[in-house]
Amino acid sequence: MTKPSVNVAIITYNHENLIKGSIDSVLNQSYDNITKIIIADDGSSDKNPEIIEYYASNNPIIEPILAKNNEGIAYNMNRALNHVDGEYMSILSGDDKMFPYKIEKQVNYLKKNPEVVTCVHDMDVFNFSSKQSLGKFSEVMSFKKIIGKAGVESLFDPSICHAASSVMYRTEKISEISFDERLKFRNDFLFDVEVLMKGKLGFIDEILGRYRIHGDNVTLSDEVKKFGLEDSLIAYSIIIARYPELHSLVNKRRNATYMANILECVRNGNSDRAKNLSKVLMSEGSYIKGLGAYLLSSIFNKERVDKLYQNKRLLKFFVKHF
Repeated sequence: MTKPSVNVAIITYNHENLIKGSIDSVLNQSYDNITKIIIADDGSSDKNPEIIEYYASNNPIIEPILAKNNEGIAYNMNRALNHVDGEYMSILSGDDKMFPYKIEKQVNYLKKNPEVVTCVHDMDVFNFSSKQSLGKFSEVMSFKKIIGKAGVESLFDPSICHAASSVMYRTEKISEISFDERLKFRNDFLFDVEVLMKGKLGFIDEILGRYRIHGDNVTLSDEVKKFGLEDSLIAYSIIIARYPELHSLVNKRRNATYMANILECVRNGNSDRAKNLSKVLMSEGSYIKGLGAYLLSSIFNKERVDKLYQNKRLLKFFVKHF
């Protein structure tokens, strides 16, 4: 019996020091029906395109998609999606790696669970500079992990997050969905909401890949810190417009987003902005949380916020209740 076909989309930009490891990790998969490796480069200014072309010249299943200009992650993702024709699609960032049995285990999981439209797994968080593992993604970057299967509500739980490079989709379920190019950072969040309106999210409780931290991770960039709030608010507005039944879930996540930004403002010494954001919370119907945030903005300082971030247990309580 022929195994289901899998396409891997590697999304990359200026990853010349990391892309080889990413491509090799796909080529070394135990699964033997990866029919296409789509490598979408978003106009890199380093040697990334040359490395990709070299690999493509020696591997017929590699399909390079090289852009002349940098257009953003959503645009680059959509370029890759347009070339997908496998039964399943796996996403890998050009700075991350797959472990050898990742594809095989995700395919087997999806075959056994037809109600699941996308599945994710745990990853090793790895400091590329120090060459040290920092622990599981579900513990270092998140507060908890999904147990079994979950619905769209899991995406709005601020204590849960998963790595984009751990995702595998049923291609038929994403054929009519694209990444919203109006969103610079939260396009994957909106995309996954649309996917999970069609079925369940599955979690494989194994470390099947490596999330590599380096100096230029998009999710850790200064640009995300500067524009992340407005990008998130746009995404929330789009979700409410398309799926008004998700309004209460959106409000929960929006409150958590405001609280995270309020803490970051206090941490950076901008208590006036923190207080103004607290007033926004109050005006939008979360009066108690907004008042609490306002008071915290008055009594907290950088040292106290740093202690909160360092105390995982206390921060988990804070995220859950605020």
